[in-house]
Amino acid sequence: MPFTSKQRHLYSFVAQVSLCLLYSVVFTLVPCFAQEKVSPKPELVTDRPDQTESSVVVPPGYVQVETGWSLSRNQEGGIRTNTHAFPGTLFRIGALDRVELRLDYGGALWEQTRDDGQNTHLSGSGDMGIGAKLYFWEEQGWVPEAALLVGVSLPVGKEQFSSGRADPSFRLNLSHTLSDRLSFGYNLGATWESTLDETNDRDTLSLFNYTAVLGVSLSDRAGLFAEVFGDIPFNAKGGPRNSVDGGLTYLIRDNLQIDGAAGFGLSDSADDWFVGLGITARFPR
Repeated sequence: MPFTSKQRHLYSFVAQVSLCLLYSVVFTLVPCFAQEKVSPKPELVTDRPDQTESSVVVPPGYVQVETGWSLSRNQEGGIRTNTHAFPGTLFRIGALDRVELRLDYGGALWEQTRDDGQNTHLSGSGDMGIGAKLYFWEEQGWVPEAALLVGVSLPVGKEQFSSGRADPSFRLNLSHTLSDRLSFGYNLGATWESTLDETNDRDTLSLFNYTAVLGVSLSDRAGLFAEVFGDIPFNAKGGPRNSVDGGLTYLIRDNLQIDGAAGFGLSDSADDWFVGLGITARFPR
């Protein structure tokens, strides 16, 4: 069911207030309990900067904040569009031994469009989403480590950037350890996306999602990755959106990591190119 403009403004206000409160809890209250943690510190495993979601869940009692900036460019039919997003943020909250809860925010968006020498600008808030990751089993020989990610979008963003509907998605997250320094992960899933058509009616379209990433550990703190990912429409118009990217991660502390990534599209429907920088922090320290 589409959301009315009045409902979207109300939900946007509630969602952004909730996000501010969550930021406050994470960055002020949660670190106060760091000294109570006596168990060994778990390895910091992030779901950014690549597009492949890991098969690891955040341990109970921890909150992981993954945030960053991104810039993408798409040129189609002589129209060039640059889109900045900041701070695209994912909160991962360890709830149970095999369950993490997730809240994500698309960030504030700045879009610049150039058409026939004329520039237009559009800015506003992106949508939010809620979900959970469920851990299934550990890796055993050729059987990969596995988890399932489920979620739904919250159409609280500016109308031009919002889906206008609560769109579901799911992904099966799988990974293999190839050696002490090499790992391989891949996702298979589906997403429903609501968009406006030529007659200004909102249609919900379904897409098959895939990702595959090869990770290389350069040292105890540094790593790099190379990845291919894309969407294949089930009932959507247009062709697949296939892309490749790569990037670096660096662990500053056991609970703090910075990253960078860049990539380009392989098909006409994908973004021409994109770049991003980010940081991940986990609490308690």
